[in-house]
Amino acid sequence: MEQFSLTDIKKKNLSDVYQYIYMNPSCSKQEIATALSVSLPTVTQHLTTLESQNLIEKCGRLSSSVGRRAVAYQILSNAQIAIGIEILSHTVRLLAVNLYGEAITKEKLTLTFEPTNAYLSKLSNAVKTFLESNHYKENNILGIGLGVQGLISPDGSEFTYGKILNCTGFSLEAFANTFSVPCKFIHDSECACNTELWKSPDIKDVTYISLNYHLGGAIIVDGQLLTGATGKSGTFEHMTLVPGGHDCYCGRQGCAECYCSVNSLLGDSDNLEEFFEKKSAGDTGCIERWEDYLRHLSILINNLHMVLEHTVILGGHVAPYFTDEDFSKIRHYVAERSTFDDDTSYIIPGKCPGDTVAIGAALPFIKEFIDGIYLI
Repeated sequence: MEQFSLTDIKKKNLSDVYQYIYMNPSCSKQEIATALSVSLPTVTQHLTTLESQNLIEKCGRLSSSVGRRAVAYQILSNAQIAIGIEILSHTVRLLAVNLYGEAITKEKLTLTFEPTNAYLSKLSNAVKTFLESNHYKENNILGIGLGVQGLISPDGSEFTYGKILNCTGFSLEAFANTFSVPCKFIHDSECACNTELWKSPDIKDVTYISLNYHLGGAIIVDGQLLTGATGKSGTFEHMTLVPGGHDCYCGRQGCAECYCSVNSLLGDSDNLEEFFEKKSAGDTGCIERWEDYLRHLSILINNLHMVLEHTVILGGHVAPYFTDEDFSKIRHYVAERSTFDDDTSYIIPGKCPGDTVAIGAALPFIKEFIDGIYLI
């Protein structure tokens, strides 16, 4: 039987008190004691510790019809933050994310990617300027996550497959060495999935399809990311959708990337906003491409659901443009292809229309802190 020391028990109780306040802001000492089945003196001791660490604060008194009103407590949501970065070919998005996973400051920069230390130097200087201008100190930063288009090594230190940015083997070392906090690359689809699951924590088994300029995906089983033996699980973009079809950047033909990514949809439009403006105005080419897009997407969804009977979340840049009619069409097309039943309620839209990659790059550090608060 595993033995726990008095110190272990105290740390566990401290963690429980903090997490109860985190989940129940404006709660009283008595509420905490009752909910956790611990004594008031024990709760008082832990509240004092957490206040001294600047992790919680008093936030007024609760209403009461009799007697003295109880003091209410809440966490200091900005006491610790994480930095999330989305790296694209010509732009960088910087976000500071608080302990509730909310973006509290953001910035967009023009910076052309290149797999060189000179690029990492420019990026690190941009991050330092961002921190200084917002008065963030490194000792209050939990980590820096960089959401990128490519497969990443298990420790987050380098690209193992980076054809989109032409950077296979590119290391984060020169960037990480300029900061005193953990830094790591994270696949952009994993980042987006992190954000969706943060908003929907009750969903444990998910197939997430990231409908961005480049297609991506992630698989969550029992709340955990499924990476596979070499980190390639969830790379739906390179499933063959149309044998002998369009050329893909991977060197093969007919990949889902060629039919379900934003780039496959745009045609002569510069961006999604312009595409949907043309479509709304009755542009025949845009209407036909959209219908073709929905049909190919339905094939991909049905194929994935046949392998993993999960909730399917459609997220990414395209998701905010889906209308109720579009979702009805997708579900109808999937039902037409389904071998077993026509219940397609498992297909749901993403809840996070903006900054999903940058926020999701920061969230692993936030989650690790909340889960490990007893280690302070």
